[in-house]
Amino acid sequence: MRIRLQFDRIAPGVEIGPHRHGVETVVYLAAGELVFEHGEELERRAVVRAGDVLYEAPSEHHLVRNEGTLDALALLASTDPDPRRIGTMLRRWESEDEPVRRGGEAFVEAGAGIRRRRLVGPGDFGSAAFTVTEVEIEPATADVWHRHPRTEHALVVFEGRGVVTVGEETETLEPLKGIRVEDGRPHRVENTGRTTLRYLVCSSPGLDPIEDREIAEAPRRRLDA
Repeated sequence: MRIRLQFDRIAPGVEIGPHRHGVETVVYLAAGELVFEHGEELERRAVVRAGDVLYEAPSEHHLVRNEGTLDALALLASTDPDPRRIGTMLRRWESEDEPVRRGGEAFVEAGAGIRRRRLVGPGDFGSAAFTVTEVEIEPATADVWHRHPRTEHALVVFEGRGVVTVGEETETLEPLKGIRVEDGRPHRVENTGRTTLRYLVCSSPGLDPIEDREIAEAPRRRLDA
């Protein structure tokens, strides 16, 4: 399963759709506000604000519209269809609840200079495809070396600067940069800047990112001859 990411900057007055995606999609709104109209007659409406996550079912007829005065910045994540769950491609949003998880209602875990807000957990929206977590790391703080044996991760930075080391490779982290971490690869993130490093982690399949986590040894660094 591979996570695909797309950034959309939606200007005031712009409308996208109506359409259907054909795959499960989660949308994290990093800035601004969007109206989500959905249903066969677009008869249902939800307002999505910065910090919220929107779920777009594969066969749900929908559109998004920016009715505000500021640009909306949306991060869309989707995966390849799971051949074992082919019926998922035909799914529509039939619940009476709105397909939105509010950022203010997220489960928060904090300690040692790292704060995690789990926006989408296992089974949310009735989906097995995703979990979504927002992470904040204070300056001069690093996560421990660890691995996720069963899930692929995609990291996207919104604020601050740092580095992520995956195995023996190190990449600089800066706003709007994305990094993919394959399942089972040892890695860690470090804030090397002077301000909080804030990034989004989208994991697939949708397993608890704390339970699917093992402490790992730091890879041995190769010395040039």
